[in-house]
Amino acid sequence: MNTINLEEYLRSLCLIPGLSGHEQAVSKYIRKIFTDQGLSVTEDVLGNTMTTVKGSAPESPSILVSAHMDQLGFVVKTILDDGFIKLDRLGGIPEKALPTLRVLIQADNGQLVNGLIGLKSHHLTPADEKYKVDPYGTLYVDIGCSSRAEVLALGIKVGSPVTYRPAFEKMQGKRCNGTAFDNRVACALLLGLAERLSRNPATTTVHLAATVQEEYTIRGAILAARALKPKLCFCLDVAIAGDTPDLKGVNEVVLGGGPVISMYNFHGRGTLNGTIPHPAMVRLLEKTAVQCGIPLQRYASIGGLSELSYMQLEGEGICGVDLDVPCRYTHSQIETCDLGDMDLTLNLLEAAIRNVDSNFDMSR
Repeated sequence: MNTINLEEYLRSLCLIPGLSGHEQAVSKYIRKIFTDQGLSVTEDVLGNTMTTVKGSAPESPSILVSAHMDQLGFVVKTILDDGFIKLDRLGGIPEKALPTLRVLIQADNGQLVNGLIGLKSHHLTPADEKYKVDPYGTLYVDIGCSSRAEVLALGIKVGSPVTYRPAFEKMQGKRCNGTAFDNRVACALLLGLAERLSRNPATTTVHLAATVQEEYTIRGAILAARALKPKLCFCLDVAIAGDTPDLKGVNEVVLGGGPVISMYNFHGRGTLNGTIPHPAMVRLLEKTAVQCGIPLQRYASIGGLSELSYMQLEGEGICGVDLDVPCRYTHSQIETCDLGDMDLTLNLLEAAIRNVDSNFDMSR
């Protein structure tokens, strides 16, 4: 297998703020990498960033590999007269982890303004509040201004995007932590795959789509699938690792255990949607994993879903599967993954794609 510097891709990607609906800076980076690899790039009206590597056998079923660029966060809801800022959430925010977090607010001119989510001083917190989780609607951001006019003069308005302050750092071994690993980990894999396919195309045509607004309503991926019309789809994302002391027994996913195939997911809240993978894609990944000697973890969960749950309904239906990288502390400011898992996932993905030809069995 070719050697790809996934760590550098990941580091660069997770340091770029990209709230749902405001993914332009992430898209710009991905477009540059695709272009540097000699690939032609298109962008649709919603902002999905796509490229296609044509295969040597046009009759083979085309493949879409998707990874969402956006991250969760907030939008400015109200600017108070004394210069503090109130927020509305965008995506599934862990409220108990919010007070004192550093955030970035994007102003009209693109400038990123530093701020932090305030917290009542411990010395003045009544006993009955010390163990209480404050709803996000009661919190506020302090950017150092003393009036509404000062905030407005910076170009911050109602609707301005707010994200966690970006970070990336190495830990022991191949472990690392950083911001928006969900889903910049998958975006890094997309770039690594593009590099390999640009050097050595597969038999089948492969579409690569960095999609928008997954954390909001998953609408970006729907439009991408509708335009590209693939027969098969690998949806790249992260899987929640259950190997920390507080999650023992919740699932069998562990950091360092290799790529993850999602066998079942169901949101169960608000939207009654989810994904059961197509058996042909499960067979493909399982067979390829054995061929390559790559461990393959299995995952089933309630409480989440991926963009595949909507993409698979496009056209006459898409034969799809979720392929994930284990991740700890998802949706918090700092998430954690293992670079070794990323390497193995990319190797498995590439090998699986190269196992698809005109004789691929799409039966259930």
